Amino acid sequence: MFYLAARYLREAGWSDWDVVQLNGRVWLIFRRGEPAPAVVGKSSRTPAQREAALRECDALRRLAPYSEGLSVPRLLFQIDTPRGFIHMQTAMPGKPMRRELSPQDGNRIAAQFDFIEGWLAKLQALVPSKMSLAESFGQRILSATPGSVPQALLDVVTESLPLFTAVPAAAAHGDFFGGNILVAGSRVSVVDWDLFHYGSPLKDLFSFATGAVFRYDNIELSTKLIWDVFWGSSPLAARTRAAALRTLARVGLPVERLQPLYRMHLIDRLMRENYADAAAWRILTAEYIAAGMPAPWRQRQENL
Repeated sequence: MFYLAARYLREAGWSDWDVVQLNGRVWLIFRRGEPAPAVVGKSSRTPAQREAALRECDALRRLAPYSEGLSVPRLLFQIDTPRGFIHMQTAMPGKPMRRELSPQDGNRIAAQFDFIEGWLAKLQALVPSKMSLAESFGQRILSATPGSVPQALLDVVTESLPLFTAVPAAAAHGDFFGGNILVAGSRVSVVDWDLFHYGSPLKDLFSFATGAVFRYDNIELSTKLIWDVFWGSSPLAARTRAAALRTLARVGLPVERLQPLYRMHLIDRLMRENYADAAAWRILTAEYIAAGMPAPWRQRQENL
């Protein structure tokens, strides 16, 4: 199917290029002699891959007015064929952020948060939503697979939605972790937009914090590390809490909203049933409900 991508390149004025294929469905396309790719192409053959690709194309079209300011890819080309769906986008500079950090690695954690906090604030400022958080999250609850979210958690979140009827939903990348964040000098670029949506202003922040320490080969350890992010005393827990409080202040919400926003985050994670981290989030949710569904950093809040 690369002949369709090649046809686009020729029509765009390319006469020569090099290609590196990844995972059988991603193409890195280089101008001859240049060290970094200029274009990324993706071939989606299964229904699930096609659905994700269509979501990403839609997100990139919506983000097009802000692509330069946010340093996100620009959609160049898409085509649907009987053999599969192809789309192409500009390549972004940089290397992915390091993952599987120790929660105690304060210097590296601080450096990563220094990069992402400002970027998230810019995303939420530049890409407004016409819906309230209550409306957008209410719609997400309705799309949950029956039985995927414990009823006790659904009930308390549903009861809390009236608190957010006047709060605008925030733009969210949806899969915001180090693997999708590219750093080149002081520039931050973000890729893979197929889960873009509008939701909690803390959604991406919480995803980034837990993704920084997650171990995909050790679900039990990962569950403990996620718990530490929200109820521990590590440098990661402290920095996540400080960033969350700054975000709440920026959007005009009191600290008491941390608890329902964290519960929304749990529902978001549980709805990603086919992802590799799903088992850890199911275990953590069961432990959270057994503990009485406390607010994040409860002891610290009581000492404020």
